Formats: sequence, structure tokens, C-alpha cells
Amino acid sequence: MPEETTIWYTRCPVPSATGMAIQRGLIDDEFAPDGIVVRSLASSPDAAVRSAHYMQAATDLFRQGGNTPPLIAASKGVDHRFLGLSWTYTSQPVLVLPESDVRTAADLRGKRLSVPRRPNDKVDFWYGTTLRTYKEVLASAGLTLDDVELVEVDVQRTALEDAKPNPGQRGALWGAWANAGHQRDEALALARGEVDAIASEAAIGASVTATLRLRAIANAGGFERPYNNLVPVVMSVSGPLLDRRPDLVERFLVRVLETAEWAAEHESEAKRMIAGESGIAEEFVDAAWGADVHTQLDLRLDEWGLAALRSQAEHLLAIGFLDRPVDVDALIDPAPLAAARIRLDERRAVSA
Repeated sequence: MPEETTIWYTRCPVPSATGMAIQRGLIDDEFAPDGIVVRSLASSPDAAVRSAHYMQAATDLFRQGGNTPPLIAASKGVDHRFLGLSWTYTSQPVLVLPESDVRTAADLRGKRLSVPRRPNDKVDFWYGTTLRTYKEVLASAGLTLDDVELVEVDVQRTALEDAKPNPGQRGALWGAWANAGHQRDEALALARGEVDAIASEAAIGASVTATLRLRAIANAGGFERPYNNLVPVVMSVSGPLLDRRPDLVERFLVRVLETAEWAAEHESEAKRMIAGESGIAEEFVDAAWGADVHTQLDLRLDEWGLAALRSQAEHLLAIGFLDRPVDVDALIDPAPLAAARIRLDERRAVSA
């Protein structure tokens, strides 16, 4: 088999077994005997390299994170495969100022809802996330986007401007500084009275809520179909790497799977890592991700997750994010995950 010297990885600032496996040094331990260096995109000073987090434009890249960028990349013909899905409870609140007269989703009729636009980002994932949250919350009260006023909040900086190079090979692209300021433009618009409500999500929502003591009038994360950018989270890999070295992909997944099991048995340590990965205080973890988040990190490929991903692809197509319709089922390759589970069982048998 061809010799690999460097493998890249990236992850979103969300709970993931990949992020934990990286932080625990398991990915390094797995590949060091082969002379393979495993690097985070954050360790590169080259902005073009770091931008692969969004467009998957690297031939040897693992990614675990929100589903919007990989679906957009697929619509552009980028060769990458979906290996598994994970989903945790993810808060998706619509937030108002504490003194607001908006108390329920029905009260949003005629109100001004913030819609952030980031024209300089290659993937304006927050716009898509915001629109879906509003659609679901409004629908719960029998309303649509036509019943409210959408107010665009212009954000000129790019998300990658907040993604500072991190010389450590295990570093994530975004940390506490970036996440704490993610919604500052919208928060200021809310505080100035230019909008009546903002949509938020998980760790970012916990931060902005605590800062301004905002009040949630609805939470799409608790709905029956809480589909959005982080529901489900996608584990993907570059197609060329999978084709050349399926053994390396399987070994990477083994470490992710065993870390998911470890997290389920080590709540306090796991939540400490989740806080670090998400860029929030530990006491915000349960509010952002739910009390059972440490038990929900396994990779799966079941019908619920696939239905959620198909729904997301339809949403992104409807708002003009996809160049063409995406066949979600064609992107899924179940073989590496199945092989990784067998490898993990074999390792346990040897060590028993």
C-alpha cells in the first residue's frame, strides 16, 4: 500500500468523540508507529489550508462537524464520503431581551427577526442554521416566515478570521474567544432595539444568553424533528484517502468508537473536554448539549440520522445553498464503520 506521511483532521467546536480522541492523544498513538503525522488544520498558518474545514478541499482529511459544509461540498462535486453520524440534544433557542413582550412563538407574528449574513464566508452556515430554527419555531405556532419581518444583520468578518493558527497539532480551529463573539453583531442589534429576537444554538447560545441574560421563548432543539446544522453531525473523510488506505480510515474510526465508549463511562472528564472543545464554561455544557451529552457520541448510520440528513439537504437546496440536489444515500459508505467495529472487537479479544 502507498506510504502516507501526513493525515489532516478538523472538527467543529461541538461534542465529538473525534475531538476527545485527539485531545487524549489516541490518534497520535495510533499512527506514530507508522511514521504518520496527524495534524489539525488549525496548526497550519496557511488560510487556504484551514479553509478546507468548509470545502473539504484536501486529499487526506478527516472531518467531524456540522452537516452544512459537507453537503455543500458534495453539491460542488468534492469527493468525500460520509462514514457515520452522531447527534446529541442541541439547544436551538429563539432569544429575546428579558423585558420583551414576546413570550411564546405565537408572539413572534409581526416581529423583527435577526438574520445574519456573512457575505465574505465561503459557507455562510449560520444563515442556514438561523433560517431553519425560525422556520421550525414559527411552524410550531402555525406561522411561517411570511408572518415576520426578517432583518438582515451584515457581518463583514469571516469565521476563519477568528480561527487563529494554533501551532499545537491537536488544536481546534475555534476556541472560547471565537465562540463568545460569534453573535456579537446580532446581540448588539438586539440590545439596540433594531431586532426583536435572535436565533441561536448550543454553546454559542449559552454564551450569549448568559452575557445579556436573554430569555428563550422557544427551543427547536426539543422538537420531534430537531434537524439542523448540528443534527446530525457528520463524520467524513476524503475519498482519495479512503480509496488508497481504507485500513488507515478504519483505524482512525476505531479510536473514535472507543473514545465514545470511554466518554459514556467518564461523565465529568468527558464534559470537561466538551467544554474545552465547545469554548464554553463547564457549567454551560448541560444547557447547551443536555445532561446526557457524554453518552451520545457514538457514530451511527440508522434511518433516523439519514432522514435528518436528507431533510437538511432539502432545506439547503431550498435556500439556494446547494449547486444541485444531493443524493445523501450515495454519499454514505457504511463499510469503514462496520470494519472498525470488527477491529475494535478483535483488539478487545486480544487484550482480554
